[in-house]
Amino acid sequence: MKNKYLFILIVLLISVLSFYRLVRPGYFSMQDDVQILRLRQMDKCFEDRQIPCRYTPDEGLGYGYPLFNFYPPFPYILGELFHLMGFSFIESIKIVFILGFALAGLGMFLWAKLFWGDWGGLVSSVFYIFVPYRALDGYVRGALGEFWGLTLFPYLFLFLTLAVFKRKNFWWFFFSLTFCLLLLTHILSSVVVIPLLVIYFLFLITKEKQKKKSIFIFLFSLLLAILMSAFFVLPMAVESRLTTIKTMTEGYFDFRAHFTTLNQLFLSRFWGYGASLFGPVDDMSFQIGILHWLIPLVAIFFLFIKRKNYISVKNKEFFVIFVLLGFLAAFLTHNKSTFIWELIKPMKYFQFPWRFLMVVAFCFSFSAGFLITLINGKKIKIIISLLLILTAIIFNIGYFKEDIWFSKITDEEKLTGSELIKQSGAGIRDYWPIYGQTYPKNFSFNKPLFLSGLGKIKEFSKNSNSAEGNLVVETEKAQVVFPIVFFPNWQLFINGKIANYELDKELGLIKAEFPKGEAKFILKFYNTPVRRLGNLVSLLTFMGIFISFAKRRMEST
Repeated sequence: MKNKYLFILIVLLISVLSFYRLVRPGYFSMQDDVQILRLRQMDKCFEDRQIPCRYTPDEGLGYGYPLFNFYPPFPYILGELFHLMGFSFIESIKIVFILGFALAGLGMFLWAKLFWGDWGGLVSSVFYIFVPYRALDGYVRGALGEFWGLTLFPYLFLFLTLAVFKRKNFWWFFFSLTFCLLLLTHILSSVVVIPLLVIYFLFLITKEKQKKKSIFIFLFSLLLAILMSAFFVLPMAVESRLTTIKTMTEGYFDFRAHFTTLNQLFLSRFWGYGASLFGPVDDMSFQIGILHWLIPLVAIFFLFIKRKNYISVKNKEFFVIFVLLGFLAAFLTHNKSTFIWELIKPMKYFQFPWRFLMVVAFCFSFSAGFLITLINGKKIKIIISLLLILTAIIFNIGYFKEDIWFSKITDEEKLTGSELIKQSGAGIRDYWPIYGQTYPKNFSFNKPLFLSGLGKIKEFSKNSNSAEGNLVVETEKAQVVFPIVFFPNWQLFINGKIANYELDKELGLIKAEFPKGEAKFILKFYNTPVRRLGNLVSLLTFMGIFISFAKRRMEST
């Protein structure tokens, strides 16, 4: 077995320690306990051929909700693939988490080894697997999008490095595709990683002769990623004004309430499963990890205190820049950075300054492997590497466990009753359509209601992008309200003809007037022009990429 495959196997085996508790029947508690319902909603979209999925029928306390028009869908599409293979919804979500743990370590190893060698890459990989913030995202918050954003980070930098060094178009394509997946996974992660990518890229091309050409290809690759993800990115950007997105920065979600302290960042080993609270005392941990900030500092000590011996050390500039970026990101979590948050207004959408710990975790984990390059002698290098790996695991493995394990819970229990109500109402203010004056407080009625006049509903069914049924009006006319919140572009058909409707002023529900007699009604959810444009741009982009690769392949044969 070649050396590189041996190290890959070691990385994957070590990563098992971070997720082995998930490989058993049941499910675990988390703050964002919405993942099972969201996967079920994606599954309903697949059943109804609403692809890409935009409107989900059971969110918004059962009134429906344009969730996936704004919330990145990739982790749930991935989960749906496993569900289609025969796994339950609970099993599928756990598999997505497990893959995230394993692939993050693998990506970090493949990238870091290009700079620090196999043993340095292994150290960086283990530090990334067992960085406390990954445990926080996975086992405490259950923040699947951000968790997978961190999984994709090292692959972005890996493919960018290979694209610059090897000058092969397919590496640029993998870089674009990975950034596309990141956009479809977690928007805030996509935003925060762009400055890192730009700085890293500029360092990569310092010795390039054709810098302008490299910069053009880099920018084009980022644009290509946006074009590939246009089916989501374009409607999200344009139609967010049609939702109550502003509530995401108000009250509890005001960034000023969630800064960290130096003790929380650098010294505390407290671990909790509660919430981020107002003030300096919290029920969850915001630690960087003592080893994660200490080892880069030790490497800096050796690099600069004995700089005459290490002046020619390879790739030291990459180590220094990532350490500096890591400390800058840590600074942004502290209240002394308030002036930056107030200066750059869009930063308020990060809600919690401690989110920048994702950057800290990434930068310091990568930097940790640099220490191994400063060690002379193969045996001592291996010994130090093993000591660092063992210490990182021992220090942090205790965080990689759930608070509560529900050993006997099933999909049916998770998707009915109080569990359904709890999940469907979570985050309801984030993207609730603006067409009503308030938000629902109770779960929706299960069939249309008569607001005026008399009659009865004979049949009614609702899925992710349509609703239909039959009713009988016994008076001259009647007004009926449907358990569906409006969002463009619902259309109503009565007895096969398009009909007008109004909106309930309180919640923004669809309501319509029916004449006396029996009527068949159908409500259908159609794409708006901007959604159709986004779909078309993504489709044409992928077609263009396929044709381009096919043409190049034909020319090379």
